[in-house]
Amino acid sequence: MAKGDRNPGWPGFFRAFTVLCAIMLLLAQGNQQGASGGAWQVLRVYEGLTIWSIPALFMLWGMSALEEGKQTVSSALLALALPAFCTLVFWGAVYAVAAHLLGGGALSWAGIWSALVSAARGNTYIHLWVLYPLIGLYLIHPVIHRFVSGAGRGEVRYFLILCFLFACVLPLWTSFYPQSALALLLERLQIHLVLGWVGCYVGGWYLRRYTIGRVTEFALYILGVLGLVLTLMGQRLLGGDDALWYGSMAPNVVLTAAGLCTLFRYVLGVSEERSRRRSVYALGSFSVGVYLIHQLWVLVFQRLGVTLGAVPTVVSVPLFALVLFLLSAPFAWLFSRIPGIGRYLT
Repeated sequence: MAKGDRNPGWPGFFRAFTVLCAIMLLLAQGNQQGASGGAWQVLRVYEGLTIWSIPALFMLWGMSALEEGKQTVSSALLALALPAFCTLVFWGAVYAVAAHLLGGGALSWAGIWSALVSAARGNTYIHLWVLYPLIGLYLIHPVIHRFVSGAGRGEVRYFLILCFLFACVLPLWTSFYPQSALALLLERLQIHLVLGWVGCYVGGWYLRRYTIGRVTEFALYILGVLGLVLTLMGQRLLGGDDALWYGSMAPNVVLTAAGLCTLFRYVLGVSEERSRRRSVYALGSFSVGVYLIHQLWVLVFQRLGVTLGAVPTVVSVPLFALVLFLLSAPFAWLFSRIPGIGRYLT
């Protein structure tokens, strides 16, 4: 726990909110293809309001993994990377089997084995893509952990500035000036592909580990709001491809995630009541499981013919996201209670 952190359960609250917003993001993205006019614009706005949840997930994974103290290569591989890979294969196979059964197919051991092999080869359901960079981060976790353990606060801050500069700011700048020498150099170095998720991973740990000053806190709030405005209106205000402002590593999106993380630590999670803190911590402990499971309900709804179009679009995204979250939470909790492996599946 960070010194001065009056509410150690705030990451659980932030994790649950982030997962809810990630579900909203998937709903908004997944329904844009068949939408048009005002409905498409509403879905696009919801995507802009929730895209920050992707870097926030990596911030949450970083703040928990780096606090647990798994320093050696063997401990990181056995306790982090291998379980994450098994989680990917397990849920990839579950979705393949579920889609097969809901499509009218029959269950067989050969089919289950085929689904497992297919998932191990990388054929997984779309929302599971976040586990791939997570596995990569877990593979280099011992190096990152050794760095944050031995580095001073200024050195970590310097590293985060480099990550933000090379992974967020410079790719955005080079998109406006693609023929510049800097753009060509960045394309050859490919630094942004390496530092992007690492910066979020370490940044989440930094925001939990250290108590920041009031000036820095309010600066992050202002930058977070500004980032959200640029996400929604960046193309109209500054030009460029609309996708630039909606990227997971866009500077505006990362700043929004950092601002919200700061808000949850210092403002939205200050209750000292012990039972509330326990409840929030418990919810946060299996919230990632809610994210992993919720697409199963999407498949069920599709089978039943239930779509977002049944409700006005402006209401349907948050409503369906909340329904999916509540339906998935009990099953995520049950999975988390499986002895030995439950915590790795959720």
